[in-house]
Amino acid sequence: MFLVAAVLLQSRASNARNQTMDGICAGPEIFRCLKRCAERTPMAQTGVFISYNHKDKKIAEAVVESLAGLSSSLEVFIDRAGIEGGDDYEAKISESIQKSQWFVFICSGGNKSEKDMSWCFYEAGQFRAKLERADQKEAVRDRICFLYDVDRPDQLSRYQGSLVSIRNRNDVLLNIDADNDDSLAYENTELFDFFENLLTNSTGISFRGIDDPNTRKAMRNGVRKITRAFVQNGANDFVGEDVFQPRISFMVPPPSQSAEGLTPTTVVTGEFNALPNIFTIAGTSTTWADIKAVASARSGNEMTPLWINDMETAAKDLLLGKVPTQTDFLCLGNDGKFYRPIIARNLNFRNGARRCYVAFIPSRDRRFNLTFKTSLLLSALILSIRFRQRVLPLSDELNKNQKVPEKKKAEVLQKLQQEIVLVEAEAEEFGLNPPKDEHDDPPLLNGFRDGAEKDFMREEIAKWSATRMLIFDKIKEAQTPTKDTTWSDAADVVIAGFVGLRAINSSFIDKLCNELLCAERIEATKALPNNPAA
Repeated sequence: MFLVAAVLLQSRASNARNQTMDGICAGPEIFRCLKRCAERTPMAQTGVFISYNHKDKKIAEAVVESLAGLSSSLEVFIDRAGIEGGDDYEAKISESIQKSQWFVFICSGGNKSEKDMSWCFYEAGQFRAKLERADQKEAVRDRICFLYDVDRPDQLSRYQGSLVSIRNRNDVLLNIDADNDDSLAYENTELFDFFENLLTNSTGISFRGIDDPNTRKAMRNGVRKITRAFVQNGANDFVGEDVFQPRISFMVPPPSQSAEGLTPTTVVTGEFNALPNIFTIAGTSTTWADIKAVASARSGNEMTPLWINDMETAAKDLLLGKVPTQTDFLCLGNDGKFYRPIIARNLNFRNGARRCYVAFIPSRDRRFNLTFKTSLLLSALILSIRFRQRVLPLSDELNKNQKVPEKKKAEVLQKLQQEIVLVEAEAEEFGLNPPKDEHDDPPLLNGFRDGAEKDFMREEIAKWSATRMLIFDKIKEAQTPTKDTTWSDAADVVIAGFVGLRAINSSFIDKLCNELLCAERIEATKALPNNPAA
């Protein structure tokens, strides 16, 4: 509920009339004369209507108190005090607006504030209509005022705005926390000008005069009170944040039967140069489809990177209200650096939607210096052992359990695919990128001397690339409901493709060890101080 206050400023005659129409009143007659004059002459009133959101209640109270301090003849209207039980709220508010010559918005927090000001604009519409009915349309711009502390509200830009700040126009810090502070620095503020404008451009106000020391002191005191109320009211307001790592964000819709987490058309916003530096996408906004396309093309194996899959799974978890699982995989940026995508923040909205923030944390560089043959061969040896430990046991499991249900085969096949991609991702982290096209040799072959062993390695790598592509295609077909391929069909392809692969893997490891020892001896010899080749 919005709180509304109207301050009614009354001016009474400073000297009692002691003269009637027929002559001078004297003695007891003066009291009867005063009574008749009061009945014939109504008091002039100037109303200041204050409109504000309930979150700015303390500010409104400070404004009411400050206005009351400008004149000894004040009648204050505020809803909690001026509206009694049983009163028609809207009728009472409308009555107060009709009595007012000024309309003042309280606008704390700026344009980004989440406060609902719709009721305040409704009240302003009543005030504007009142002036127009009274042939005072030209006074609308002057009589509607607003007090603000961050940004000038866009909807009120045409009206009279007064900035409330802890510094005056000369950048002097105001000591608003000291109740006895009466510095002249308060006079060099827009809020002080607001008081002056209200007093000097209102009809029927009785006050000592704008140059009177007591009046100016009351105005300075009002500036201090209202400024302090603004500061205290917004002390815990969110005004922004500093972003120190590249990050993207996207909206996850409210839960429903048809809602999905991340879709190709999901709008993704980038911060801290995340889109250009990591994804070579200009600007600060793109779609999830574009990010997937860039990340997949960079992987070099036509596979969607696992961190992408993990983000999509995490978005579905968010949709279901679950805590998302963080990915273990890295993202290779356009700048040549590796980043670990972390779901770092989640904003929840009343309608059930969420904005998810993904930060890209720079990862430790695991790349080998592949200009050294020993580094190149060692990285390949590590990956060959990884393949033997992680991938080959899964193909053996499929071969031994060919009669298991389709669901079990699906689990094993998808696990096998994931482990292959894991090894490939680790190869990328080591710096072993796949060839740019079919005519280029794999980087590994640069570590071998020309001969039969190098030819063997080239041939087996080519065979594995074809087998891998066939396996992945069959698994993809088995995952697609519109295809006729079953999980059993895909399992048969894997079993056939892995025939003899364990022996080939062992041969790989033997040849890598032999070549590594040879390369190590050569590099060690070059490092000797008396070696002419060093």
